[in-house]
Amino acid sequence: MPAELPCWVGDVSTFFATYWRREPAVFDTAPNAPMDIRDVDAALAGGLLRTPHLEMTTADERIDAARYTTSREVLFQQVAGYADHERVLDLLKGGATLLLRNTEHWHRPTAALVSRMSEELERRVEAFFFVTPPGGRGLALHRDDADVLLLQVSGSKQWTVRGGPSRSDWRIGKVTEDAGPALLETTLTPGQVLYIPRGYAHSAVGRQGLSVHLSLTVREVSAPHLVHALQRLLVHGLRLPRRPLDDEALLAGAATLIDAARERIATVEPADLLRSARDAQRVQPLNDHDRADLTSYAAGLLCHGG
Repeated sequence: MPAELPCWVGDVSTFFATYWRREPAVFDTAPNAPMDIRDVDAALAGGLLRTPHLEMTTADERIDAARYTTSREVLFQQVAGYADHERVLDLLKGGATLLLRNTEHWHRPTAALVSRMSEELERRVEAFFFVTPPGGRGLALHRDDADVLLLQVSGSKQWTVRGGPSRSDWRIGKVTEDAGPALLETTLTPGQVLYIPRGYAHSAVGRQGLSVHLSLTVREVSAPHLVHALQRLLVHGLRLPRRPLDDEALLAGAATLIDAARERIATVEPADLLRSARDAQRVQPLNDHDRADLTSYAAGLLCHGG
């Protein structure tokens, strides 16, 4: 299968050498969108979409889920959080933004895209789908802990991207300090791709038509991921008694751990540790390929007289 990333950013070598973690950019590449507004309608009408995969926001607030969801009786209990199509539409007409979180969890074409991108970028990738009416601002100026590749699917949206954080203890979310001058101001139209480097402050407002865009967030590991990766590398495969009976046995187990760690730490390179942390973070269950299904199982039973 052809590589996916060039469909989004053009020449991959140029993308990494010029833009990756350096500056925002717009690409007129028109990659295929795995889902569109019809898929959103189908999901809303299907009856199973619920929070937290469903959220509605404005620049000022995260809207209370009770305003756009309903309850269903399941096993004699009221279960809250199911999408209410009419309420969602009413809030959209009032200027709110609809956010579908982690669409790769339930939309198979998106899962396939995420899987390919994750493999090519060697990082965890997640998908978010935004629907914003004209004049709507779904989020205030904010920073994401991820590089973002977003595709304008329909309508148009005006974006402003400002600089990245200057210190390593920066916070994700709403920006309260001065984020500096705009590095890029653009209005995306269908087929255009915007790249926002990790941590760069950005905001957007819907323009003509109902703005629909797909955001692929490319996650990066942090210090805790490195710590956990080092722990795995130092003790992987060691077999110790699960419940030592006395101090002597405990000390023997401790000595085994220390000896193994000393031996292995001498061979671990920083690049190995980073790769291990990223590989572990990438692991996620995706419905992106054929699996055993009930139809095949039923057909097999008929063939074998089961």
